[in-house]
Amino acid sequence: MKKIVTAIVGYGFSGSTFHLPPLKHNEAYDIKLVMTRSEHNQAQLKKDYPSAKIVTTYEEILNDKEVDLVIIATSNAVHYSYTKDALLKGKHVVCEKPFVETYALAKELYDLADEKNLILRVFHNRKYDGDILTVHQVLKDKDFGDIVSYETRFDQYRPEIGSNWRFKKVDMAGNFYDLAPHLVHHVVSLFGLPNKVYNKLFYDRKGSNVDDHFEMVMYYDHGLRCYLGAEMLDRAPKPRHKLVGTKASYVKYEFDVPDTVDFKPENLYQDRQMRSDFIEDPSHPEHVDVLKGQHYRFYDVLKEDILNPPKVDEDKKLALSVILVMEMAMKSVLEGKEIEVPKLK
Repeated sequence: MKKIVTAIVGYGFSGSTFHLPPLKHNEAYDIKLVMTRSEHNQAQLKKDYPSAKIVTTYEEILNDKEVDLVIIATSNAVHYSYTKDALLKGKHVVCEKPFVETYALAKELYDLADEKNLILRVFHNRKYDGDILTVHQVLKDKDFGDIVSYETRFDQYRPEIGSNWRFKKVDMAGNFYDLAPHLVHHVVSLFGLPNKVYNKLFYDRKGSNVDDHFEMVMYYDHGLRCYLGAEMLDRAPKPRHKLVGTKASYVKYEFDVPDTVDFKPENLYQDRQMRSDFIEDPSHPEHVDVLKGQHYRFYDVLKEDILNPPKVDEDKKLALSVILVMEMAMKSVLEGKEIEVPKLK
C-alpha cells in the first residue's frame, strides 16, 4: 500500500508531542517534511526523527507534489489561510484546534474540501482521552435514569503566566480558545448541539493579558445542563467529569496517566487508582476502571477516511458543532446573556 506522504507545519509543543509520536508508530504514513524556523526545534527534530527534511517556508510544503497530507500545528492566526492554501493545492489537511473563529469560515473550508474530494480534520485528539471514553461507556452500560447535568473541566495550577503566543493578545489566544474546544467536543459528542449557551471569561492571575479562566453553561431540552470550565489557579481539584441522573451519578477526578497514548497498549486500563465511581447509594460507590487513552486512533481513522472517504462524515459534523457553539459562547461574553444556538446548515 502506498504510504500517505505527510508534512508537519510547526514543531513546537503540539507538533512534537501530539502529532509526530503517533505518526512515527503508524506504518501508513511517511513523514517527509517538517517546517520549523526555530533552531532549538530543528535540533530537537533531528533527534526525534532524523529522516524528515526540515523546511523553513510553507511554500516548500505547498509546492511539493509528493505531499498528500498537511498537518497544521501552528499559532491560531494562520489556521484559516494555511488550511485554505493546502486544500487549493489538492492536499488533505489536519488543523489544530480551535481551528477558526467563526462557523462561516469553518463551513467555507469544509465546503472547499468537499468540492475537491479532500479530507479536512480538526485535531480533536482529546475525544480519545481515556476518561471521556469511559464516560461514553458508563452511559451505555449503566442506568442513570434521566440525565440532569454533566460537568467537564480542565483545571490546572499554573500561577505563572507563560511566554508563548497563547498568553498574548493575538488571534484566538487565552484559556477559552485553548481548552474549551476539548470540553465542548465532549459535550456535543454526548448530547449534540445545545439550545442555548452562556459564557463568562475571567482574568484571575495578576498581569494576565488574555482570559485565564472561563465558566460556561450549555442548555438542552428537558432541563439538561452541561457545565464546562477551566482555570489556572486550581488548588483544590474538582471532578474532571461528573454525570448526574435521576437514578445514579458518575464522578471521575484527576487527569489521565499517561496523558496521551501513541500506540495500542497491551493493558487497556489505567494502572493509577484515581477516583472513578458509579454511585446509586452514596454510602456504597462502585469503582469504575478508567480506560487508557486511544490517541493513536486519530491517525488510524484518518488513514481510512483518506483511502475510503465516509459517506456520512460525523467528524465534520462534530467539528462544525464545536465552532458554532464557541462562536455563540463568545457572543454571550460580549452581550452578557444567554445566546440561542442555531442549527447546523
